[in-house]
Amino acid sequence: MSKQNLEKELRGELEVLNDRIDRKIIKGLSYVHEARRHKFLLGSLARLRRSTNTRSNWLTRSFSLVSTFLF
Repeated sequence: MSKQNLEKELRGELEVLNDRIDRKIIKGLSYVHEARRHKFLLGSLARLRRSTNTRSNWLTRSFSLVSTFLF
């Protein structure tokens, strides 16, 4: 599975989970398990984004460092 597809799946699952949490809040029910799953999914999405941006950030920092010494 590509990183784009994985991100799309994670976002979709987060949307479904948010709806379920909202419905439980309206009904006055506990949503502890859903909140834990939501936190896990957000962390997974953040790690995925961080891993995709690592190369570009490294490249940006490298150019920044080189330009500091040249100019």
